[in-house]
Amino acid sequence: MQTIASTKASKAWHWFIGSLTNHQSIRAYFEPVIQMALPQWRSDLLRSRVVEVRHESQDMFSLVIKANKRFQAFQAGQYIELTVEKDGAWLSRYFSISSSPEYFKKTGLIELSIRIQSHGKITPWLPKALKAGSLVNISKAMGEFTLNPEHQSVCMIAGGSGITPFRSMLQQMNLKPNSNDTQQDITLLYYARSSEHFLFKKEFESFANQNSNFHLQLIDSEQLGNINGSHISLIEQLNSDTHFYICGPTPMITLGRKILSDLNVNNAHIHYEFFGPEPLSTDLQNDNAQVLFGRSNKQVVSTSNNQTLLELAENHDLKPVSGCRIGVCHQCICQKKSGVVYNSKTKTYSDTGAQEIQLCISVPVNDVVLDL
Repeated sequence: MQTIASTKASKAWHWFIGSLTNHQSIRAYFEPVIQMALPQWRSDLLRSRVVEVRHESQDMFSLVIKANKRFQAFQAGQYIELTVEKDGAWLSRYFSISSSPEYFKKTGLIELSIRIQSHGKITPWLPKALKAGSLVNISKAMGEFTLNPEHQSVCMIAGGSGITPFRSMLQQMNLKPNSNDTQQDITLLYYARSSEHFLFKKEFESFANQNSNFHLQLIDSEQLGNINGSHISLIEQLNSDTHFYICGPTPMITLGRKILSDLNVNNAHIHYEFFGPEPLSTDLQNDNAQVLFGRSNKQVVSTSNNQTLLELAENHDLKPVSGCRIGVCHQCICQKKSGVVYNSKTKTYSDTGAQEIQLCISVPVNDVVLDL
């Protein structure tokens, strides 16, 4: 009863504050005033300070961040939202934490290892704009791509910057081994486009030298090709109980899942996480779905079965509000008036009627009308 009463009181308080200030909290109402004394301060995020911008390779860098005191513990493999101010506008992106919880516990630092997207708006700008002492905002940790300690045989398959959550997991095991870790047999199958692009190579080699239950296989795709069944079949440590964790570019995850399925790996033993919409594969897809942006009076044809409604709108000179682009922040919510869309995050189809959808993770399945 006490919990119910507390919940009702909390709802009443938020209703009162919302009615009085048109904001969700008192902190949000006073945000502009507080920012005069504390630049970059946000009521909904954790103001933190950059300690170092470390270049890992030509197109990768790591942000070392002294996290705000209110930043709580996280699990290896999780990610955070990084928010920065650029040209007077707040911009946010999601990045995996590449350092371990134990490292954070000892130093108060977290690391984000970020690949520079050549045509990106944020990642090429970050290493130029940020330096030691710069202020950024971070969220609490999120995500479920974490290592289950009950899985005694594990094969991590990483491609490119997809190595970051695995680095966090392995660093955690190395800094804080426990009884479950020492029993786990772990293989890291790490693909890079050339021998010069293996991030944290020395660190992983050191892990392998110190832990007999850790096996490192570096695959130079330029020499040995991309992921294929023979690479996996030749790993002696794997067995029918092995759980596979995949992180990397979307085509690699898609191909990796198919290869494992062809090798008769139980689907329950395949773990992965897409950063962005999962590719659509369905017989319901109409290759030439018509999308009508009602308020803009613009009708276009979707010719790609992986193109989201947000991408489709932007490619036709519309500028809907958006944020994270992976279905987390909900800033791109839009009213669908009719038609069927596929939600690549929840892996569900909408019905044919009106409902709110998220543009960044919704793919048109047939003709769709949007209030946009």
